[in-house]
Amino acid sequence: MRTPREKVVPTLYWLASLAPTRLTGTEGERVVQNAIASRLELAGYESERRPFRFPRHIYGSLALHFGLALALAAAPSWGLPAWAAAIGHVGIAFSFYMEAVRRRHVLRALWPSVDTQNLLVTRRASAPLRRRVVLLAHVDSAFTGLMFHPTILRIIAAPPPRLLPFLGKQLLLPFVSLFALAGLELFGAFSGVTFGWATLALSVPAALVFVINAEIVARNRAVPGAADNLTGCAALIVLAEAWAKRGVPDDVELVFAFTGAEEAGTGGAAKLARTMGWERDRTDVFALDTLSNGTLFTLEEGELFRVPQPEDLVAHVAEAASDAGLPTPARYAVPAGGTDALPFLVEGYRALALTCIDPDQHAPRNYHHPKDTADRVDPAQLRDSTHLADRLLARLVAAEAETEAASDAA
Repeated sequence: MRTPREKVVPTLYWLASLAPTRLTGTEGERVVQNAIASRLELAGYESERRPFRFPRHIYGSLALHFGLALALAAAPSWGLPAWAAAIGHVGIAFSFYMEAVRRRHVLRALWPSVDTQNLLVTRRASAPLRRRVVLLAHVDSAFTGLMFHPTILRIIAAPPPRLLPFLGKQLLLPFVSLFALAGLELFGAFSGVTFGWATLALSVPAALVFVINAEIVARNRAVPGAADNLTGCAALIVLAEAWAKRGVPDDVELVFAFTGAEEAGTGGAAKLARTMGWERDRTDVFALDTLSNGTLFTLEEGELFRVPQPEDLVAHVAEAASDAGLPTPARYAVPAGGTDALPFLVEGYRALALTCIDPDQHAPRNYHHPKDTADRVDPAQLRDSTHLADRLLARLVAAEAETEAASDAA
């Protein structure tokens, strides 16, 4: 019997052959999810499709927020009172914050939503539940644009100077600048003083965000997304098939979730985190996202502010790496965006993402680029990442069995 490590690369190529791209809510996304469901049903799993609606374009949302902020900054030129502009900037900041921390959509609700779905493939516990392990991988692929050209991305994603650590979160400065603009506008409204150059300077971060994201919207081009994230999907498939044959304790539930709308803003994971009602004290969540084209890291999530990693999950990963004879994945702080682990963290679950980052590129190689094809995926790293994930699952299952045995002995 071939191991997951041996099967994962052929499975990646199989997935890549099903659809050239897989934007949120498109036929390509559904074709891949349906093929996965059919394959894992043959392995004995129960599959469930959970449809939902979600705005497709995260870059459109960013362009909308910061484009409106620019328009309000120019309020004096078109007759809007300064106090009204200040209220508008605070409202934009509130809307952006709520979206960034995965709580709700405000302005983004103006962007059209599309039909998409999550696919859950489950091996249910046949005894009273003691532990649930949820493995996530997103099916959808991303839009691309000038921002993702390797040379530009290397500059944008590079760690900030030590004296400017707040720049480590790329959208924090534009976010804070909205409050600074509002403060100037309120002061001007009551004092009659104008701050032309200061307003212009504070508008630069918003202008950069608007231009970069509007270009992606205008280009309207999707990428193949082989590394990001057919690698994660392939790993989940071969792990599910392997564990269907190995078996797990009757009181442990395994869930393999193939999410939609991750590239649109972790929409599928957010829907699951809010609606599944899984017991938080009995559920561990791992997102496998881009398992090649770099060095494997555990991600520290957070769009604007850092969200601590669950230390027990980090420890499990380190132990699994030791079991696999591989280096322990280091922590990598996400500079922007988030993975499917983030909504679960927001909702109080223990969750952690495993992702490959090229230290020179400061992102996976070919990240959100048209060259992210199956033939450009590093097969050796994909095999190693899958092997570590397999050992991680084995350790989680074994840990539960050992806990039960210790309890029985006591």
